[in-house]
Amino acid sequence: MNDDDDEILGLIDYVAVEWPGGHVTGEGFQLLLDLVNRDVIRVLDLEFIAKAADGTVKRVALGDVEHGGDVDVTMWEGASSGLLDESDLDQVGTVIEPGSLAGILVYENLWSVPLMTTLDRSSARMVGNGRIIVDDLLTALDGDTPD
Repeated sequence: MNDDDDEILGLIDYVAVEWPGGHVTGEGFQLLLDLVNRDVIRVLDLEFIAKAADGTVKRVALGDVEHGGDVDVTMWEGASSGLLDESDLDQVGTVIEPGSLAGILVYENLWSVPLMTTLDRSSARMVGNGRIIVDDLLTALDGDTPD
């Protein structure tokens, strides 16, 4: 990224992942760290919640997330863009199963910064942005949707 890119943000996405039974491996953290180190993404928020057998949901500190990897996940502790709030955590908590752990990641796509910078310089205006759910794409590719 160059100096002009410092003022422009890339596209922002989020992903919420559930680990049934709270079993987390370290593979995902290693891949996340690799994406960060290669300047593909920037972690803006990373939060974890656990849902107890009685349905109560509570935050889990990054340092308390047990995983089999060698990545120190606390490097992302305190990462907070303000985009992820309590209502987001509550919403994820309603869809995960009791006994599960969920991680919610908000990230900036750094690969998109040069594109956003170019669009900004040309006075272009983004009028839409979205995400296609993988299952929807697979269904469409299978031809299960009407024309």
